[in-house]
Amino acid sequence: SELYFVDPKAHRGINCRFGMRGIVAENHFDLSRNMIALLGGKRRYIIAHPSQCKNMSLYPSVHPSGRHSTFDWSNAAEWDLHPEFKDALVNEVVMHAGDVLYLPTAWFHYIVNLSKNIQCNIRSGIGEENINFVNECGFNPKGLK
Repeated sequence: SELYFVDPKAHRGINCRFGMRGIVAENHFDLSRNMIALLGGKRRYIIAHPSQCKNMSLYPSVHPSGRHSTFDWSNAAEWDLHPEFKDALVNEVVMHAGDVLYLPTAWFHYIVNLSKNIQCNIRSGIGEENINFVNECGFNPKGLK
């Protein structure tokens, strides 16, 4: 089916991760659709639409950490160094075992493990609905316009 798998032959399988309480995945965006299932425990996601790119204080696209924020969101002292971040419109989602979260292409996400947890995700192709926002922030994935 092409509902979720844009190119089924390019599918790379399911990735599963075990997380320990307090571990953080810094804010970033991925250039693919992402379906996340929490099999056990709890995780907190701070998510934002790609239109918030200008407020995310990203590294330049050529930087090894391009697509990631330049500072630690959990350190409020760093917020003063990045005043644009205070204008970011974000949503919080706390996932519990059995929850599934779909992140369209280029949605920002910052993750905090609230307990030991098991998470599996699957990615599928680049949805082009948000590419214009990514391009406006200086990223041009695979020449998409």
